[in-house]
Amino acid sequence: MTTNNTQQRILETSAELFASKGYDALTMRDIASACNIKAPSLYNHFKDKNELYRASLKYVFCKEDNVLVACLSSSLPADEKLDQFIALACNQMVSNQTFRQLFIRELLEQDEDHLKFLAEDVMSNTCHALHAVFTEIDPDCDPHFLTTSLMGLLFFHFQVNPVRIYLPGGSKEAQSTEYLTKSIQQLMRHNLNTQ
Repeated sequence: MTTNNTQQRILETSAELFASKGYDALTMRDIASACNIKAPSLYNHFKDKNELYRASLKYVFCKEDNVLVACLSSSLPADEKLDQFIALACNQMVSNQTFRQLFIRELLEQDEDHLKFLAEDVMSNTCHALHAVFTEIDPDCDPHFLTTSLMGLLFFHFQVNPVRIYLPGGSKEAQSTEYLTKSIQQLMRHNLNTQ
């Protein structure tokens, strides 16, 4: 197996482990064992757990980020870019549980260094592109508030989706990705006064 394949396998495995168990609960030995390699081999690729963690976050988020930034950078009208972005993000929420769990875990654990790294090194490109789309739609808007509101809508609704059916007014239809996508698009358009 090539170094790149081994490194990719390490990143995929460690991302899943960090998402399910958290940073503090894992050792480099745990990760090496899950990757079917010896701990010294893991250290050949990453100098310590923090470096591996950061690489895992970048690996998971940047895979998703590239598609989202491309969408926001397209030549479509801004309101259509926003709708497409929301549709893509909703599909990513469903298809990439590791992505969703890593983000939620970071919010829950409140490690300042990890949060700063996530915001500045991992999510910055998407946020800047999203800010540009929001201000193109409404120059007087607060793009930071809209970005964090959209993040909240996306992560919250998909994370609590299993319990939604039991809440008053819950239904199978309201749990569907299509329903959530359309509803989030409408909420954002309404807030931006575009219909």
